[in-house]
Amino acid sequence: MRDVQVEADEDAGRYSEGPARALAALLGVLSLAGISVAGYLTYVHWLDKPIACAGFGTCAAVAESGYAWIGGIPVAFLGLLGYVVLAAVAAFWLRTGNRFDIWPLLTIWGMSVAGVAYSAYLTYVELFVIDAVCVWCMASAGVMTAIFLVATGGLLTLGRESELLSV
Repeated sequence: MRDVQVEADEDAGRYSEGPARALAALLGVLSLAGISVAGYLTYVHWLDKPIACAGFGTCAAVAESGYAWIGGIPVAFLGLLGYVVLAAVAAFWLRTGNRFDIWPLLTIWGMSVAGVAYSAYLTYVELFVIDAVCVWCMASAGVMTAIFLVATGGLLTLGRESELLSV
């Protein structure tokens, strides 16, 4: 009986593992989707290949604009790095479970807030400055928005559950 009480005390302030694992896995899959999009854009950027736009939008105009680089680094590569970090945090969270409470989720959420804000800026630039649309860029913005929405939902549910368990 004593062992059960010790385990309960150690888990105080944490959330149940099942939904958190599913959330971490979903965020990991979304991050992998972002890696594939940003990876493709990085590949065509560095190897100077034409972007396959399939007749949707004007990807070349966006990719060749001055907004496609920051300090000599392709924006697509920065996006790729961001998605890799998001995937790594999701994998870490999946592996460690609730040992670190909701900190991995907070990290993903914070990164996704920055990613959505920057994606919104780039979308504005595409539509109103360059006057061209890149479907790959829009896909990346969509993936980042999905990560943000899932992480926000996770914070609202797991954060509340964590508060209830610590009472």
